[in-house]
Amino acid sequence: MIDKLLICISLSVFFIGTYFIWFNKKNVFNHINLGLCFVAYVVPPFVFKFNIYASPGIWNLYVMINSIGAFFFLLGLFIGYKWRPLRLVDTIIKINFLQSIAVDDDRVKKIIKLSNVIFIIGIIGIIVSFMLMGFMPMFASDPFLAKFFKGQYQAPYQRVAFLYRTSRQMVELFIPLMVLEIFLKPKFKNIALVLIAIILIAVSLNRGAIAGGALVAIAIAVGLKKKNMPFWTFLILVFITYGAGSAIYYIVLQFSGDSEIGKLGTGDNIFEAIAYGAPDILDQLGFLSAYIKSGSHLTYGLTFVGGLIPFNFPWNPAIYTLTILNDINDVSEIASGGLRLPVSIWGYVSFGWLGVAVVPFISAFFTGYITKKVKTVLQNISADKNGYVTFFMAYFMYSNIAMIFTNFLYLSIYMLPAFIIYYLLIKYSNNTIKLN
Repeated sequence: MIDKLLICISLSVFFIGTYFIWFNKKNVFNHINLGLCFVAYVVPPFVFKFNIYASPGIWNLYVMINSIGAFFFLLGLFIGYKWRPLRLVDTIIKINFLQSIAVDDDRVKKIIKLSNVIFIIGIIGIIVSFMLMGFMPMFASDPFLAKFFKGQYQAPYQRVAFLYRTSRQMVELFIPLMVLEIFLKPKFKNIALVLIAIILIAVSLNRGAIAGGALVAIAIAVGLKKKNMPFWTFLILVFITYGAGSAIYYIVLQFSGDSEIGKLGTGDNIFEAIAYGAPDILDQLGFLSAYIKSGSHLTYGLTFVGGLIPFNFPWNPAIYTLTILNDINDVSEIASGGLRLPVSIWGYVSFGWLGVAVVPFISAFFTGYITKKVKTVLQNISADKNGYVTFFMAYFMYSNIAMIFTNFLYLSIYMLPAFIIYYLLIKYSNNTIKLN
């Protein structure tokens, strides 16, 4: 039982550790992750009998890697939070720009205007992509294979991959702001655009993106309210949303004959259904077992930059995890987007036991430093339009731009659109460029 508790705590630390340095309802970056921790790291340890899925040696190794990693992650958080200014980081994430939004009505109007334009372009791009591909995942003959654009769906997807991924990012990045606009002043245009976006994302079978945008918007609205009651209501909503999503996902997969998840267990009660619908720990144990069996060859950080090369590049983190887990070189037929490994395991497969300590520490160091900067921006903003837009831009920066420091393990070519959009918003709001 102690080892399960250690796993529950250590894995949760990687996702909601900033509560230790900023326990406040404005820390929406953690609030959203609470749902993931609940379904993937709190419920499963008390549902699964791990001795069925992993040998004692693999289980003990798994517990040790994550426990050590969590310790150094917390150490990095505290040191990063107290660290003196880092000019390179401050220059890239543009903290001064975020501070200026809260007191500049003209900049806020420009950000909203350009965001609306980008959102509409994204919607059009997704529609065009579906037309060029000739299918929508939800209505394909094999929806789960189509969702990940594998097998017969890979070739038509690759023809429009850049357009589709960029357009979807445009939409998903700005759903929170569009929802916030509806909160502030409901307009038929904004409501219609959000509904169209939700439908397009729904037919692509990306369940997380549908609820994620709305939850972020609600979290921002609640974070700016002075009363605490809505905050606790929001947390309950997060747990219900993620719990229901995980359980429904498992139930759906039970009817999919090709799904390995559908064969894991019976899901006799709601907690089993939730656990089987978010099998992160089982996936990680399976990966670690396969990695040890394959010879424990270190990657020396190649997977950190492998995502910069699209499609099935061997060192792409998603491709690498599926290759190791399935012991095959061609993963094009596997309906999966890869495994969600904790930073500690990435450190282990990259640099051995040294990586278990160093990689989580570096990631947490930058997380602690940037969290302090964001806290400075958000602690005094008001619950008006400027405050909402400032909060959204801080979330945008933290979740996308800061990733090159806080989540450097997953550098990806698909991060580029968010960078371009972020700096485009800065340039346009500063009157450096104009829209005609």
